[in-house]
Amino acid sequence: MSHSPYVLGIDIGGSFTDSIALNTTTGEIRTAKASTTHGRFVEGIERSVEALGIELSNVARIVHGSTICTNALIEGKYARTGFIGTKGFSDEFDIQRMVRRWGKTAWSSIYDLHQKKPAAFIPRHLRREVDERVIYPGTVIKNLDLEEAKQVADELVTNEVEAIAICFLWSTVFPEHEQRVKAAIESAYPSLYVCTSTEVAPVVREYERMVTTAVNASLMPLMKDYLVNVEKELRTQGFRGVLYLMQSHGGIALPAVLKEKPILTLRSGPVAGVVATNQLGRILKRRRVISCDIGGTSTDTALILNNEIAVTDETDVNYLPIKTPTVDVECIGAGGGSLAYIDSGGALRVGPDSAGASPGPACYGAGGKQPTLTDANLLLGRLSDQQFCGGRMHLIRSEAEKSMTEIAHAFGWSAETVASAINRIAIANIAESIRLQTIDRGFDPREFSLVAFGGAGPLHATLIAEACSIAEVIIPREPGVFSTVGMVAADLAYYDQVGYLTPLLEVKAPDLTERFHSLEKIGAEILSKSSADKQNIRFIRTASMRYTLQEWEIRVPIPDGTFDSSKLQEIERRFHTAHRRRYGFAREDRPTEFVTLFVDSILIAPSPRRRQRFVKNKKRKSRPVKASTRSVFIDEKRGWVKTAVYDRRRLQAGDILRGPFVLEEPTSTTFVQPGWNGTQDLSGSIVLRRH
Repeated sequence: MSHSPYVLGIDIGGSFTDSIALNTTTGEIRTAKASTTHGRFVEGIERSVEALGIELSNVARIVHGSTICTNALIEGKYARTGFIGTKGFSDEFDIQRMVRRWGKTAWSSIYDLHQKKPAAFIPRHLRREVDERVIYPGTVIKNLDLEEAKQVADELVTNEVEAIAICFLWSTVFPEHEQRVKAAIESAYPSLYVCTSTEVAPVVREYERMVTTAVNASLMPLMKDYLVNVEKELRTQGFRGVLYLMQSHGGIALPAVLKEKPILTLRSGPVAGVVATNQLGRILKRRRVISCDIGGTSTDTALILNNEIAVTDETDVNYLPIKTPTVDVECIGAGGGSLAYIDSGGALRVGPDSAGASPGPACYGAGGKQPTLTDANLLLGRLSDQQFCGGRMHLIRSEAEKSMTEIAHAFGWSAETVASAINRIAIANIAESIRLQTIDRGFDPREFSLVAFGGAGPLHATLIAEACSIAEVIIPREPGVFSTVGMVAADLAYYDQVGYLTPLLEVKAPDLTERFHSLEKIGAEILSKSSADKQNIRFIRTASMRYTLQEWEIRVPIPDGTFDSSKLQEIERRFHTAHRRRYGFAREDRPTEFVTLFVDSILIAPSPRRRQRFVKNKKRKSRPVKASTRSVFIDEKRGWVKTAVYDRRRLQAGDILRGPFVLEEPTSTTFVQPGWNGTQDLSGSIVLRRH
């Protein structure tokens, strides 16, 4: 480590690539922000390393947030995949599940008469069936004919598939049929990618299990090629350390793990920011925080309660239900590059489409013509045309004004009014997303602190807070690249699950103990291959449970150790408590049942040492010296107001600022409304409160 002191985090967003280098010896941190080089990850790393001023040979570890699998599903650029399932059930790919799948919201799909079903993930001509049958609780009523399975596999290979997914009914309780078919195919076709539902998603609900297995198989060739090429290129450039990737549940893993389970990286892009927010919440002793990451393309928000990151066991990608553990992040198309337009009904809209990194907002002068949120903030005086990205980019005000012309003409407004309207619509969209995560779930947003980061997060933070009645906003150090802090701070982790559809009254304590111990053993083995440190592995048990005959389940924490009757009673009490907190009531007279068991295996890493650069200066007055002033548009009532502009790099702990004011720094700009006071604490964070 002495020869390779740096840990590097790379977060590739839709518009910008953010990077951080942490010197684990001195605690020094370096950050950089550059335009995203889509499809050229290694080139992006090289540019980041160059901007950071370090050599790849001095990097011990690179943590990368990959969006390759998510993009492949959205763009339809995955491997040609075949499917083998139980006779009579392969058409579930066409039937699908209506609830929450096709409409834009949970309720709208029920009433939308014009909705269209998404195409089956695997077309019928690439699906084959085998005449085998298992029923619950694992009773075989029709034995597997292995020769038939080999024959249908031959047919799929003739159809030039690159991968095969295998999913039989009730394989969650009897996996042998799937395992035998996989072994036979791999023996006959060693170069073919094969996976079973037992390996990928051994959970109940066969449609979701089928889709998850098929998606994983379709991504295996892509992920393997990607990781092989990346590792090869990094070695060529002098990198001798270890490459890790972020996973969707908040941990990091070696490429070897993710080559077999690429679905673990789906939706992993926004996760690092949530990890960083949780770490900051612990440091500042805030137990209820909302992570708000606003970049160039999207806004990602997540609730953190009692310093615990919420993880859901299912996510949707392009209307595909994926049964894999994912940090519960709400993502909407609202960012600095979000395009403003007039819809078919004559209303002004902002997002979800984005100008991206190329051509970018109109004010970049790179060919963009439509107005964006960034153009609006420039015209409102909240962004500087000379100090954007620390002065490395100069924005063109005339291009921003020109982009507003069409909308201004349509409504008879000035460019300034259009810019203000674009800003207010974007704020309303983001605030609604936060209300869905708080009020709709029974939480009072007034009890939370908003941690705002990303290139555009601090610019809109107090506006969002006012819209949601949030009284405290925290702007972390280096907010524009704050997500990368989560990467260098993330623990090695492996998340596993197994179906366990069993009424609580029928559970045998030794059996439940053995099932959890089995999951923990698998997690420990995988983490031991990733690190020499085997002493700091921690296991977190949870289970999805429900009332008998209830359709959907909720997650419940499960105690450690072996189980007995008293612990089973404790689990039941925890379920009732969780149900009451989520829905406002509990039916303690109703029987309960397990659905799925989960174990999160975590190798606890030492907290990264970061050099303390913020010392309170008692000799200086509490109000910092202004860098400059400029006119900023506040709102329609107050209009343009002469506003103090500070260089955040010159602030010291204890400095007090009163709104309105603007903070400028290389990776982001903070705009604070009148009615807010701010101070910089010893961690370097700006804490803003309404007065």
